Amino acid sequence: MLRDVNNSGADTARGFFAVDRRTWSRACGLGINGAVSYLVLGRGTAADNRTTAWSVQAIEKYTGLSRGKASAGVKILQEHGFVRLLRGGTKPKYELLPYLEIPGMDPRQPLNFSEDRVVGLIQGGKEVRGSDRAYARRAAQKGWLVESGSGSFTVAPEPAPEPDWIWLPNELVTGAANEAPPVELVRQTQDVMTLRMLVDFYHAQNLREDGGIGRGFTYQKYERFEVGRQAQYVVWGFLAQGSTTLVWNDVTTCHRRDALTDEEKAAGQNAGIDFFRRQNQLVGLGLIEWVPHLFESDELSAEIIHPAGLMRSASLEDRLGRAAHDAGQAMLTNRQREWAEENGLWLAPVPRHVANVQMIGVARLRYRPHTRMTAAWRVDLNAKGERFIAQYMALLLGKKAPGDQTCKIKGVSR
Repeated sequence: MLRDVNNSGADTARGFFAVDRRTWSRACGLGINGAVSYLVLGRGTAADNRTTAWSVQAIEKYTGLSRGKASAGVKILQEHGFVRLLRGGTKPKYELLPYLEIPGMDPRQPLNFSEDRVVGLIQGGKEVRGSDRAYARRAAQKGWLVESGSGSFTVAPEPAPEPDWIWLPNELVTGAANEAPPVELVRQTQDVMTLRMLVDFYHAQNLREDGGIGRGFTYQKYERFEVGRQAQYVVWGFLAQGSTTLVWNDVTTCHRRDALTDEEKAAGQNAGIDFFRRQNQLVGLGLIEWVPHLFESDELSAEIIHPAGLMRSASLEDRLGRAAHDAGQAMLTNRQREWAEENGLWLAPVPRHVANVQMIGVARLRYRPHTRMTAAWRVDLNAKGERFIAQYMALLLGKKAPGDQTCKIKGVSR
């Protein structure tokens, strides 16, 4: 019986928990066992995302670590100040410390005695003169003071104490149904940066705005071809390029590696080699899926028209993709339809004025936190999806026989 797994203090009803993004990145510096231990403790927190009665037994159960390694994981978190023991014994209780209370996390450089004294004077409303001004200037360079243009000094604002939460689904740690917990699967890769990527992606994902992980991080490109026209619609065909695009930013840069081996250079690899390897691991583990979406254009400012799943499942997104494809086929001549099939194009009829329409593959995390934002996205998706399916069915059933037209692909006329 794993008593601490059934933590009455854990807020299990809400279906999600949170870790501070800044703390999480530092916790990954403790290695894979320390990082997974931190996630398990975080999963066991109450609504404050801070106090937890989950401990070694929970880590052992959900990560596959042995008792000794799980115990060492908790110990290293304590030694580095990420976790404080509140209650010992057979039912321990811990506190996950806020970012600024963890030793070494304050972004400001430490003050020496003279600098600290001068900061104290300024905090007391006193003006500094003479040699104290040099100490004040050095304290300003370290982020403790602000020097105005007139040469006076004021106390700098405290670093933002508010946490930068990453909202995570409970299933990330405990698993769903009889599936192995994702945290255990990723731990088995023995790459802490793969685990960091998975958790960081939850911060990068915005289902309602982007359909998944934003295109400002990573996405898949599709080629676009005009296949035919009917009335006010253009039937576009899309073909996956088979490549993934990476955008360097504050989430992805930690995976950048510029020092490549001669073999890697010869194979045409670039600084994104580790990013793509880790992302592909997460895809292979079923923790990330690629979902094609129709966008108004390939610009970041463009809105999503709707997702267009290419599989054969009964999901709404796959039904949307199938409805668009079937409607597109029905609006083509026999020659156009055959040509599209020969080239493996996925079709979608789009109003002519949406002239820059594009299909883009959006990465989406399989497990989603049961938050209000996730619920709102699902409601919007269902409403929009059924509306578009009805429109495509109307096009399918009300089609007119179009005249034959010329199609072009890769510079070849058909």
